[in-house]
Amino acid sequence: MRIAAVIFQYACCAFALFLCYRIVTSIHQQDYQLMDIVSDVGSILICIDLAIFLHFNKSMASLKMKRASQQSPVEVSTLEKVSRKLGHLGIMLIICSWIVPKLA
Repeated sequence: MRIAAVIFQYACCAFALFLCYRIVTSIHQQDYQLMDIVSDVGSILICIDLAIFLHFNKSMASLKMKRASQQSPVEVSTLEKVSRKLGHLGIMLIICSWIVPKLA
């Protein structure tokens, strides 16, 4: 299961890099729609959030196994909190990129 999580983590990072490349090439060629870029930025933020979550989830599992006898709560790091907020922003960007064209 850990191997699958690591593969999925790297796949998220690779997909985020692909989306960055797609945004840069579409802006460079001046062949883009604004809502497509907004949707891609939202997808990048979600991919980053998922990759960071998988990284910390792997390290949290090892900490929980070490501290099983102590029963102390494991604190969430600031990086994970920030990435979770960015993931929520990404979801909102994707939703906005779907709704705004319907309103116009």
